[in-house]
Amino acid sequence: MAKSTQRLHLLPSLDTQGIPEPWNTSLQRLDCPTPELLIVYPSPPLEPIEPRTTQIAAPALIQQRLDMEEADWRIALYWVVKKKWNPKLKFPLKRAAANLYQPWGELLYRGLELCIECHRLSPSSHTLYPSDAFWYERVIQEAKHISIREIVANEPTGKSSSVEERYDIIKSLKALTNPVNPLTSPHFHQLMEVALTLEHQDAFNDRYWKPFLRASSQWTQLTASRYCQETFVTGNKLVQRCGQGRGIITLLRVP
Repeated sequence: MAKSTQRLHLLPSLDTQGIPEPWNTSLQRLDCPTPELLIVYPSPPLEPIEPRTTQIAAPALIQQRLDMEEADWRIALYWVVKKKWNPKLKFPLKRAAANLYQPWGELLYRGLELCIECHRLSPSSHTLYPSDAFWYERVIQEAKHISIREIVANEPTGKSSSVEERYDIIKSLKALTNPVNPLTSPHFHQLMEVALTLEHQDAFNDRYWKPFLRASSQWTQLTASRYCQETFVTGNKLVQRCGQGRGIITLLRVP
């Protein structure tokens, strides 16, 4: 969602002052930026058989894209802290820009509330997760890792497929079926498994499950809108695919 390639360096770290443990430590770990990647170019053949038809993405630009993603996560986590612990928390950017992240922050907040309640009501989960904060940390970490792998792979496919996939997940959850892949997202899969076993309880359904599904739908609607654009590297340029016929714009170019 972010457009500036320097936002991570300009945004202060997540303000966790006053947040109780173990949440404080978990949130600080989630706020840690992705380390710089070691991207190795493949060695060219001695005598190329045919001209190259694709360009290798510049490592510096991939890192810039990762920094943009980390900045987006940081702003979203600011919303979590504001909603859960500090309603007076000020954002380190203009409010109009911060408001674009509110639906994502709401989803992350509802996921946090779900972790707390599922951990409380499911003693069997304590063997896997010593605390609700630890569970939430693992859920967010695996979501961030999926984003990192997609950025490094740098294979833009357009927004339609990912939006449809999110809608399919929401549809399955509303039908009380767990569609989450336990191999790629084991901690989120476990969270959905526990939540689905508790869904029949009216209090849990009204206070935690329905708000989580509603936040999931609202966030998916925003990602399908013009406010979220696909950003990727092509050759020596970091570009963004824009909607409404505007084509592709260049965000950054390296020599």
